Amino acid sequence: MEDETEEKEKEEVTSAEVCECKKFESIPHQMLSRRKERMNEYVGFYDSMFENPDWWRCDDPVEFTEASGLSKYVYGILQRFTQRDLVWFHLMVKHDAFETFCKEMGKIRDQFALLPFWCLCDGMVSGTGRTQHRHMIVACELESSFKDIWQYKIRYEFPNSGRAKKCVKIQDAFHLARAIVYVSQRKAGCDGRIPNDLTEAGQLSHFLMNRPLHEHSIAFLCTLFPGGIQKLLLEQNGSKNDVHWESESVHKRDQWYNKQWSVPIRVTGWKFINCVIPLDRRYQLTEEHTAQYLTLHGDKKLYLKRGNTEQDVNWSFQRIRDELFVLSRKQQNIMNQIKETKTAQEAVWKCKVAEGRAERDVLKMERDVLKMEKDMLKTKETELKMERNAIKTERDVIKTERDVIKTERNGLLTENARLRRALRNLAQMISDVITRFLT
Repeated sequence: MEDETEEKEKEEVTSAEVCECKKFESIPHQMLSRRKERMNEYVGFYDSMFENPDWWRCDDPVEFTEASGLSKYVYGILQRFTQRDLVWFHLMVKHDAFETFCKEMGKIRDQFALLPFWCLCDGMVSGTGRTQHRHMIVACELESSFKDIWQYKIRYEFPNSGRAKKCVKIQDAFHLARAIVYVSQRKAGCDGRIPNDLTEAGQLSHFLMNRPLHEHSIAFLCTLFPGGIQKLLLEQNGSKNDVHWESESVHKRDQWYNKQWSVPIRVTGWKFINCVIPLDRRYQLTEEHTAQYLTLHGDKKLYLKRGNTEQDVNWSFQRIRDELFVLSRKQQNIMNQIKETKTAQEAVWKCKVAEGRAERDVLKMERDVLKMEKDMLKTKETELKMERNAIKTERDVIKTERDVIKTERNGLLTENARLRRALRNLAQMISDVITRFLT
């Protein structure tokens, strides 16, 4: 039975439409019609620096294809973030402050590392060198050292002030994944500040991405830490109208045994459902609990085993199409209203059905009474018919007796006439004899 289920799942994954992101190829360091400024080039504004790959090395990393743009260190980066031993920031440094940034940060280069995901941005003023700035992600051992350089050397506001738009502290792994994708694609909502919503899609103001990523890479990154796919699902589907999901909704208890409405992911129209995770082709699926795995949804994991030869495995998100997505708070309220309305409608219909059934029972009783009366009339009709038949029989008997009597009477009359004739003849004979005798 399990084999049949697995075969069916494979057929569904194979037959599903594959997302176009599978064909994406990352081409780094494209200027995209911008021009390099000589002074900016002199201070290394267009080059990678302060990257410390040793910080992201780990045992048994999960590696992606080179064409996807996801570096072989991205797994280690997200795993290091979950250790909470570093402080992470999304930075935006203008070209005229970049030399100072490099000079001052070089003094503490052993205490921080820049991620290999960065880009340049022209603030939506294409081709104007003086507006160019650089988006970077930094991980620091000591927040205080970085804060001093940022505030007093580079003279930018620190995020604690509430007004900072050139430095945003990264709060969680999902925020980090969003920041990585934001600085690695052309679409951006940057207008000289880091936007609050990293999903904003504006003009194509990013260029010279160090490791360009497809916008769907956020889904791949979310498989590298627990709860990532749930957050992405909530971000993508949390504000959708869930009215049409009511027929598929089910009650699911959370870890505190509170009931929550959930629906299968397949009905939500999740835009990553047909994406194929661009894992290195040497990975193969295994049932053993290995150190290498992807967290798809909840407790559903894909355990990986690396072989020596390339494998043809379809790592599609179709595998979680039947997993349950927990609705957002707003959607929970809407679903509760839908269910309450439906319950009220069902109650009204039940009352109407009960009334209809009561009327039907009354009509049925009346029909039964009429049927009884009909049966009684039919019985009386039968009795009358029997009486009529009896009378008819008696009449026939009387008629027969009458016919017999009539026949007997006719016979007597005939006999009487014969006797009369005989008597007349006898009298005539006597008369004739007497006459002859007298003469």
